[in-house]
Amino acid sequence: MNKNIAELSRLISNSILTHTPIINLPQPPSAKPVGCGIYLKTDSARYLISAGHLLNVDDWKKFIAPAGGDKMIWLNGVLATTYNKNNDNLDIDFSVLRFSSRMNKHFTDEQWIFISNDQILVNHKIDYNGYYFVAGYPISGVKKKVGEAVFNPIPLKLITQSILQKRYAKLGYSEEQFILVEYRRKLQAFGAKQAQITKEIQGISGSGLWYVPDFNDKDENGIPKYFLVGIMTENHKDKGFLLALKIDFVTEIIIKAFADKAFDHSSFNLTSNIPNIQIVQEL
Repeated sequence: MNKNIAELSRLISNSILTHTPIINLPQPPSAKPVGCGIYLKTDSARYLISAGHLLNVDDWKKFIAPAGGDKMIWLNGVLATTYNKNNDNLDIDFSVLRFSSRMNKHFTDEQWIFISNDQILVNHKIDYNGYYFVAGYPISGVKKKVGEAVFNPIPLKLITQSILQKRYAKLGYSEEQFILVEYRRKLQAFGAKQAQITKEIQGISGSGLWYVPDFNDKDENGIPKYFLVGIMTENHKDKGFLLALKIDFVTEIIIKAFADKAFDHSSFNLTSNIPNIQIVQEL
């Protein structure tokens, strides 16, 4: 990787982290991180996208998420999820929470930046030679401050590529539904001179998989444009890859369950590919 790509990758990853809140279980006087999510805002609503095993029917009302500064909020709204319990063991693993309208006042839109619908890329064809980004907060990287009711999250910033196309069928995954990205235990961090053993990545579920079509196509801040193409759901580091569910599942459910007109239907066949979706609310 040349120096220019390495620096641009650092900028991309840092920007992605502003959309990637840590979901927490309250444990007064502090809280316990349990996973990640992605903040999305359309013209009609704010959403939290995550993994279904994390925001499942049984557990989602127990959790809080950051709204800005040191403020945390309960997850109030309407949830669409594929999981009833966190151990349901389904391949189609995702959830979408539409925040109730009264929650909007809690977000400052400064520390946490909600992505817009045009930053989501549906009908994405896997680029076997391109770059994908994973950025989030592994549970193992969250360090408690001694004597204080706060913790310091240490992010994982990973630039990677899809595994070889022929491996999808061998591993039993459809390229229409999943993206499998390489995960090597020994990586060279952005700007580092030597490769290091990567940290344990438990807790990265619910964060996004992001794609950069062209490093020369930059926004007004000089950051290459990146797009959300999947949700990280499972760690198969023993087999050398991380698993992401394509974002089309989410956009189709936003259209179907929430009647949000921000998205057009993808080419995805919702009826045949998505299991029963549970709709629950806490307003």
